Amino acid sequence: MSAYAVPTTLSPSRVESFLSCPLAFRFRSLDGLPDPPTIATLRGTMVHRALELFHADTSRPRDPNWLDGCVTTMLEEFREHPDTLYLGLSGDSYDDLSRQCRRLAAGVFEMEDPDQVHPVGLELRIEAPVGPVVLRGIIDRLERGPDGSLVITDYKTGRAPGSGYERKALGGVHLYALMCHLTMDERPSEVRLMYVSSKETITDRPSDQSLRFMTQRVSAVHGAIEQSCQSGEFRTRKSALCRFCAYQPWCPEFGGDPTRAAAEAPDALSGPTS
Repeated sequence: MSAYAVPTTLSPSRVESFLSCPLAFRFRSLDGLPDPPTIATLRGTMVHRALELFHADTSRPRDPNWLDGCVTTMLEEFREHPDTLYLGLSGDSYDDLSRQCRRLAAGVFEMEDPDQVHPVGLELRIEAPVGPVVLRGIIDRLERGPDGSLVITDYKTGRAPGSGYERKALGGVHLYALMCHLTMDERPSEVRLMYVSSKETITDRPSDQSLRFMTQRVSAVHGAIEQSCQSGEFRTRKSALCRFCAYQPWCPEFGGDPTRAAAEAPDALSGPTS
């Protein structure tokens, strides 16, 4: 008998989560432990929302004044957001975060002409069967390029990857390209990562070969998850990401006991609003 039920659905972020650290994947996706927000994740969510509002109304020019209004609307939405309350942001701390969001959102004007963006979908939910699993996710921006082909754009508010790590960073958007191909019978011509902080854009062109590779990758990752679910063994993978992980207190790499996580983590990570 398996220690865990094998998941029948995954998202691109869950695929990357398992590859980054199987134990953190188990805590988050199988044990259902809280995954508390950080300033960085909240800032990213806020900027995504502002840019969604910015591109949603195709009837008006997308100029700086319109973006400023969209950011203001977003900031009002998030003032009492659960993640904002969890992090205890109010007054000067919320104002500081607001200024960061305005600066990041404004970066798009140095990266593209917003009036040339023709969205097909914004924060578009998509799912597709891939081998033994159903992939589900949300595409930040799906649009038609100048030649009418599909283009997938993913906003990033963190640091752009260093030289040699671009291919890894593109893994998620290539999975979305596969999902578009399967559900729309159309292969996107381009996938893009827009790093609005550094004003860098990383692009790639999906091919038949890359779609086959992504299909094989999903099947391989699901197979590895299945083996871990059957054995109950989810290994750790220590990396620079560990310093951002909320599950350190229960991680063997830091002297923790994973068997105590289910009992202790819900209270420890519940936050002040529970």
